[in-house]
Amino acid sequence: MFKGLPLEIPGSGIKPTTDKVRLAVMNIIQNMVSGSRFLDLYCGSGAIGIEALSNGAAFACFVEDSKKNYMFLKRNLDAIVQDSTKYRYIKHNVLALGDLFSKSPIESFDIIFADPFYRDAEFHFEELYKIAVDLLKPRGTFILEHGNKNKFSDYPFFTEEKRYGDTSLSIFKKQGQTDL
Repeated sequence: MFKGLPLEIPGSGIKPTTDKVRLAVMNIIQNMVSGSRFLDLYCGSGAIGIEALSNGAAFACFVEDSKKNYMFLKRNLDAIVQDSTKYRYIKHNVLALGDLFSKSPIESFDIIFADPFYRDAEFHFEELYKIAVDLLKPRGTFILEHGNKNKFSDYPFFTEEKRYGDTSLSIFKKQGQTDL
């Protein structure tokens, strides 16, 4: 739907997901993205969430804390996605997202993708994991992009890890229950 449309990205302060990894994420979610609610954490320019919308997601929520990246995100969404009811963008610290959603009716998502800086994935994974699992619908999927030196296979719902050069994707599929 949005293929070929250029995204604005800042020159620094962002670690963009490579095309190879972005394609891998889309391949992982291809059978579940249509009609889904998608959450893009540490979204930067919004490329992954916009691609999810392009592939049939019903709604995408984008969370970015950097003021500079947030401005690029807003411009990209406003320019590319014509239907503003299909997305929401939030300027907020991902690790405090539970606090934000606790003040309003809790939202839940079928697919959550997180692409923090690799050091943040290493040092804040437990907080991020709890937030993701709390916001994930039963049978939903959480995908974390991280560096190869980190391993998260000991956590509940871990399904597999896929490696792409220095990058790994850890995939967690929540079972039917709503609690850990």
